Amino acid sequence: MNGPLTCFMLKGNFLKTIIGLVIVLVASPFFMFGQSKQSAHDALEIKADTLLNQQDYEGAVKLYSSLVKKSKLKRESDFTFLYKRAYCFYSLQQYDEALADLNRYLKNIPNDQARILRLYTNQSLGDVDAQLEDLNILLQKNPERGELLQWRLSLLMDSEKYKEAQHDIRNLLSTQDDQELQAYLGLTHYYLENIDSAFAIFDQLVEQQPTYIQTYLFAGSISLEEEEYDASLYYINKGLRVEPDNATLLFYKGIALVEKEDLIEGCRCLNKAFSKGMDDAGEYLDEYCYGESD
Repeated sequence: MNGPLTCFMLKGNFLKTIIGLVIVLVASPFFMFGQSKQSAHDALEIKADTLLNQQDYEGAVKLYSSLVKKSKLKRESDFTFLYKRAYCFYSLQQYDEALADLNRYLKNIPNDQARILRLYTNQSLGDVDAQLEDLNILLQKNPERGELLQWRLSLLMDSEKYKEAQHDIRNLLSTQDDQELQAYLGLTHYYLENIDSAFAIFDQLVEQQPTYIQTYLFAGSISLEEEEYDASLYYINKGLRVEPDNATLLFYKGIALVEKEDLIEGCRCLNKAFSKGMDDAGEYLDEYCYGESD
């Protein structure tokens, strides 16, 4: 059986803050097209900016490339062409090209909004270390930016850097009372082999937030991993009182019961979980149940 989820997926407020970052990015001074100083390239730049605003990114890329070539990036303001072209490449999902432009731009003009665009680009490329590097730089300047802390936290959890993740969780909890963060704090304690601390947090969450289902999933799964089947059933049954048809909890309950040799009830739970789309239950049905499930 797979253990608790290691991927940290903050929902709700996190998604709103990510959307907020995009809005900030698009509204930044670099995207107030048509406001640049008069130059020999004004007409071409205005045309490129118009195409970008019309979301004709391929057409805009061609014009920005011409501007980069003609300007030879002699002036600081010329690097804006790289930034705009990078945004076009990103929108076209040409992430390697976007990254190359952003690297050149940031080497010459350190800028937070460009760094955020590079974050998104490296996220699309799956480069966790590069994301962490930029997040660390941004958070050094703005340690209270919760949306960036949450982004870094998700990467740390996925990278199994649980001690560092704990630091970010506690920073976030200092400004918000969030049951999801508390649950993941418990999970980090488990992965750091502080099992008693993990369950102390889970038990507190059960008492304070009895309808929050993730606590039961974490505690039930961890107990299964530790082969503490009675403890697992304690959390699973509490969770099923909240969500009687939760497929994952039914799957966990089935495992715990067949391990305790209660095959009839265990196979019934596994069969129900399988019928609700929990494909992993099929392996347990094949191994333990045979004709026992109905």
